[in-house]
Amino acid sequence: MRRSQHGFTLIELLVASAVFAIFMIGILNLLDSSTKVAKVESSLADTQENVRFAAYHIMRTARMMGGATMPIAASVAGTDYWVAGELISNASGTVQIPGYGGVTVMPGSDVLTLRGFFEISPFFTNPTTVKVDDETISIAQYKQDEVFDPEDDLINDISSFTLGALEGRGIVFMGEGSFCVGRVAAGSTHLDPGTAASRVLIKHEADTSFWGTLNTTWSYPPTFQIYRVGILESYTYFVSPDNVLRRVRISGGSPEAEPVAINIGGLQAAFGVDADNSGEIEDDEWIENPAGATALVGLEDVTLRLAVLGRTDITVPNWIEPESTFTVFDGDAQNKDRSAKWRRVDVEVNLRNYKF
Repeated sequence: MRRSQHGFTLIELLVASAVFAIFMIGILNLLDSSTKVAKVESSLADTQENVRFAAYHIMRTARMMGGATMPIAASVAGTDYWVAGELISNASGTVQIPGYGGVTVMPGSDVLTLRGFFEISPFFTNPTTVKVDDETISIAQYKQDEVFDPEDDLINDISSFTLGALEGRGIVFMGEGSFCVGRVAAGSTHLDPGTAASRVLIKHEADTSFWGTLNTTWSYPPTFQIYRVGILESYTYFVSPDNVLRRVRISGGSPEAEPVAINIGGLQAAFGVDADNSGEIEDDEWIENPAGATALVGLEDVTLRLAVLGRTDITVPNWIEPESTFTVFDGDAQNKDRSAKWRRVDVEVNLRNYKF
């Protein structure tokens, strides 16, 4: 008998191939979707970290701004000046930063300047140990029977620097209810290190380019009794149009504009003061959009409120970021790419008490 022979017809092969192709397309689409979701989630996680770091960086600096007789703003002869802080709200285009020049700012973002003692702690001293003579300040080393710990004085702080590295930095002389600002000049020396007579001679001079503009109530050189001496620096934070939080650092040497965090899409700040001593700052006690220094003159026990907004570096299909993300303080969704996913961090910090 002839054995029957079995096989696949051409139609059966075509049907099987089509089913297999449809199955593989589904698998590939699933993998593609999973890859896109993973990419978005990874970008969102990076954005969250960037926003947290940016907020922490600014707030850490803010805690060190000003101090003693250096107010946020001061008034003299009917004119108000920014001193330890400055806030430009909802900037756009080119903004001039004193001592540096123009920077291009993300439209609608704030520009926040913080000035204080960020690298070297102020030197608390008995007035008899400080003598300003011939544009040189002489700071004697503390003896063991003095009130203050020798390990906390300016001499030990400066030991980690070469004195030449202080050249060009601001120098602040503080007294009771008075302060004045100059600039560290070349030629500072450390005399007799390691001995009881050890002292630092810091050469200083008047400055008309930047530091001298902070002399709102007293002119250089100081004519009052000095209680503290500090080495001053100025940091200005802003968001550039390429979504980078940047910091202009004015210290010794040439000013620098340094990147702080990427994928930052906005910065909003406000100063607050508990004017009625209620124990909390009411909504009407926050100064969000000052036209100038006037609103900050005379404030004490100041609180800084900050919102940092970050965005993913990629857009998300079929996604529109809610406007509520951007309605912080006096900011809004203007000029924001809402096709990206955004994250926001809100923080508050109590600043120094500016009353001596």
